[in-house]
Amino acid sequence: MYQHHFGLRAEPFAVTPDPTFLFTGRAHREALAALVYGVKQRRGFICLVGEIGTGKTTLLRALLEDLDVSVRTLLITHTTIGCDDLHRMILHELSIPHGGLTRAEMVHALYEFLLAEFQAGHPPPLLIVDEAQNLAEAVLEEIRLLTNLEIGESKLLQVILAGQPELERKLRRPGLRQLDQRIAVRARLLPLNQDETAAYVRHRLRVAGSRDPHLFNRAALRAVWARTNGVPRLVNILGEQALVNAFGADKRGVNEKLVEEAARDLGLHRPPTSEARAGDGAGLPAEWGRWSLRALFATGGRR
Repeated sequence: MYQHHFGLRAEPFAVTPDPTFLFTGRAHREALAALVYGVKQRRGFICLVGEIGTGKTTLLRALLEDLDVSVRTLLITHTTIGCDDLHRMILHELSIPHGGLTRAEMVHALYEFLLAEFQAGHPPPLLIVDEAQNLAEAVLEEIRLLTNLEIGESKLLQVILAGQPELERKLRRPGLRQLDQRIAVRARLLPLNQDETAAYVRHRLRVAGSRDPHLFNRAALRAVWARTNGVPRLVNILGEQALVNAFGADKRGVNEKLVEEAARDLGLHRPPTSEARAGDGAGLPAEWGRWSLRALFATGGRR
């Protein structure tokens, strides 16, 4: 109902990843450029790392829209799997029959498919693994072995591993050093700084149809950054609640008071630490993860 009240044609702060609303702050521009470069130059292994809620999934979807339609993509988001499950999921995504095959037979079937793609002049398929920090070491090693499928210097399969900072720590384990050394392109997402947070809010409102550049006034935008520390998912959750509160109060805009009320409703009332406020957004307060969970529960667990 609030959309009509504020002259919007869509929800500006929906937390479902949507490339239409992609805001390219500095870190996001650099990360997207790195992903595009890695895929188009066929660099093999690419790693994308970012904290919870910084927009990894949205960035990956933007990448898929930017790629040539001839690039076959395989997206795996369920990562609490074993090695055999991994192979079955890959073959299923490529529509390769695999019922009753052993692991060795599945690898051979994949190789035959990739070789046929290469001989037909097609670019190597792209395997994207989201939430890769949850993969067991054995599965990560199996993915490395799959990239051994090559002809001369031409990779038959490309891989993007996307995950939280735990992924980097896992890759530094001794048992995964060969995989870590193979990563040719690394991209990182950071929270938005204060100016970027204000631009992010205005951008999403504009894409949603707002004609009022001051729907959130300056004080409101400062409060949004202070209560979220520039984490896009939290900005969305807080912005949505602030609009709902403004609609309930029959206000035509959002001020600092309404943002603070929304923050209290969501449990985002604790300010960031002085260290985080002084930096560029990379140093998050220890409490932010709990804020994220509480805010998600408050919105029905939507992601």
